[in-house]
Amino acid sequence: MEKDQTFSNEQGATPTVPAQAMILREAVMTAYSITGNLSAATTLCSSLVDEDLPGEQQASAVLNRLHHIAMRRPKH
Repeated sequence: MEKDQTFSNEQGATPTVPAQAMILREAVMTAYSITGNLSAATTLCSSLVDEDLPGEQQASAVLNRLHHIAMRRPKH
């Protein structure tokens, strides 16, 4: 029984990643899959930022634009 409690405590101690950080990570990974280069991926993400949007919507907007770019690309 002690083992179960230790496992539960370890699970509870795991910090949760904020939603914006997860969306931003997904955006960078999507950009990386499009460009094949991490530097180019971050540059692409930066170029897609819409300064007119509130900060909490920035990552979602970039990810949405990246999905549109990916969908227009030819499939292998």
